[in-house]
Amino acid sequence: MNDVEQRVAAVEVRLENAFALDARLKSLESDVRKLKGSSLRDWLQTLGPYISGIVVLLVGFWIKDSVTLSLQREQLDLEYVKQMRDLVMDFDEAKSQPEADANAVGLAMYGQFAIMPLVERLEGGDVAPLAAEKGLRFVGNNNPRTACPKFETVITDHGRRFRWQTHKTMIKVIGQSSCLNSIATLEKYQRQLNAAAGNAQQLDAFAHRYSEVGSFDAESAASLDKELDNALEILKSQVQS
Repeated sequence: MNDVEQRVAAVEVRLENAFALDARLKSLESDVRKLKGSSLRDWLQTLGPYISGIVVLLVGFWIKDSVTLSLQREQLDLEYVKQMRDLVMDFDEAKSQPEADANAVGLAMYGQFAIMPLVERLEGGDVAPLAAEKGLRFVGNNNPRTACPKFETVITDHGRRFRWQTHKTMIKVIGQSSCLNSIATLEKYQRQLNAAAGNAQQLDAFAHRYSEVGSFDAESAASLDKELDNALEILKSQVQS
């Protein structure tokens, strides 16, 4: 079959489809006219063959839109991950405090997703801990409802993932982030700390919640207790006002 014959055949197929569609539309129009004044049952019986097609069409559009939105969301999440990765790398390579602070604030713009990367950078380095603290405070001030429960997971962690100094910084951040619902958690922490502080064996057992057990002593406990006092004072003053 040459090119002309193929084109003619394609046109014939399109014409047949158009005539078939026109016939179906006329049939539907005729059925609707007949249904004027008819009962609901007559309507359902007549339109029944068409309803399933309409439902399939609507479901198809819904699935298509859902898949499109899902793909767009995944692409956006992937872009966020790439951007956060670059910020974290810049953060880790920062040599000066202003540079680290700028990266911490940029990372904090990602809200709750930046919390754990920032917490991890409290664990050590020359300029990273102070910058990470500022970033966490930025996250907490912007959205305390979401951030505060995540802050609590750090100080209630018994998996020995963090140093006692990281707990201390997070207690400070909780106090400065209007985490009013965290008051009970801080009070419980302080009760447990004070109960252990008077006995070397109990203090050693308490220290096993930290990643560096040997670095926590009576002096560390006193410093931690003072930070708890400060945080609770700030939060309780907000409750009373």
